[in-house]
Amino acid sequence: MNFLINFALAAPKAFIWGAIVIAFSLMALVAAPTLLPPVAQFLQPLSIDADPENMLAYDEPVRAFNREKKDIFSLYDLIVVGVVNDSHKDGVFSVSSLSNIYDLAEFAKNIQWTNKQGQIEGVVAIGLITPSTMGYVRQAGPGTVDFNWLMDAPPQSEAEALDVRDRSLNQPILYGSLISEDGRSIALYIPITSKGVSYRVAQQLRERIASYDSGDKYWITGLPVAQDQFGVEMFIQMGITTPLATGLLFFLLWLFFRNLTLAASPIMVAMLSVTITACLLIAAEHSIHIMTSMIPIFVMPIAVLDSIHILSEFYDRYPELKDRRKTIKHIMSKLALPMFFTSITTGIGFLSLNFMPIPPLQAFGTFIGIGVVVAWFLTVTLIPAYIKLMPE
Repeated sequence: MNFLINFALAAPKAFIWGAIVIAFSLMALVAAPTLLPPVAQFLQPLSIDADPENMLAYDEPVRAFNREKKDIFSLYDLIVVGVVNDSHKDGVFSVSSLSNIYDLAEFAKNIQWTNKQGQIEGVVAIGLITPSTMGYVRQAGPGTVDFNWLMDAPPQSEAEALDVRDRSLNQPILYGSLISEDGRSIALYIPITSKGVSYRVAQQLRERIASYDSGDKYWITGLPVAQDQFGVEMFIQMGITTPLATGLLFFLLWLFFRNLTLAASPIMVAMLSVTITACLLIAAEHSIHIMTSMIPIFVMPIAVLDSIHILSEFYDRYPELKDRRKTIKHIMSKLALPMFFTSITTGIGFLSLNFMPIPPLQAFGTFIGIGVVVAWFLTVTLIPAYIKLMPE
């Protein structure tokens, strides 16, 4: 540790610029597969994983059993669209409402695209459960059975609309699922090829719904929508909370030391620690999961702790010694070992999460542990180097 501190004091600019270059190089490395598609064949691009199933390992028995049954019964994840009309006396069973529902079902059938691997993604059209895709069976006469669709075309009159409602209520399997118990609302069940496409499918459904003016209320839900929405919102929250945390820490440091130049050094250490840790996480081909998305908020306050100890001692001792180098060496001789012990025990505490049988939690613990070590190293080198470069 004495060697590191002496080296940092001897070549302060080299340490500061070296840390910045390393951070930006890692950022370029993890951004390259996204910004330059040809690079993606060599490096894994950033991936988002908001699926709660992945809190368990892929080969966990309960997940294997779930996949097996979904394959046997050809089950897919569902997006559910609820349609409600509180203004019409018959709810959604009016000509305009059912016409829009019919149009939405036909539109949903065609929400498909081909991915980079040449596979069809989007809506599984054959599995749609809507009034226009549900079969209706009834006796048409002696010895005759009539097979038809529940709503084979948009109704042309109120009588036809009410006939759709009555036929739906006569089907026990549809009562309380496709049609509400009070006979005024309808649900559309839209199967999708995978959870990862739900946000894109839901967005296209919303755009189509926005073109209707029947006064109906549409509610889009389903577990895939919630998960994919979380994946999008997760980045929005990261973009809000991380700068807020940085700003709050900077304000508190200024409040403590009343010196903007001095207060900037712990923030520099914190930002470099977060950047390097996050880049290492992505470079190691880990997804940004519900747990790992919180790593910056954990690493940032931990990264400033040792810096505050150094600055606090420097703030008190410098007026006595009147020499930056002597002051730094004096305070680091007292603080180096305690800071090492506190950092290493904190890192080990987070690394112990690897004993949990939950992959995202293991990644969370591993990279916060790495972040703590990175923050310690940057603190004992960059803070002395930064102070050495400050003007008297």
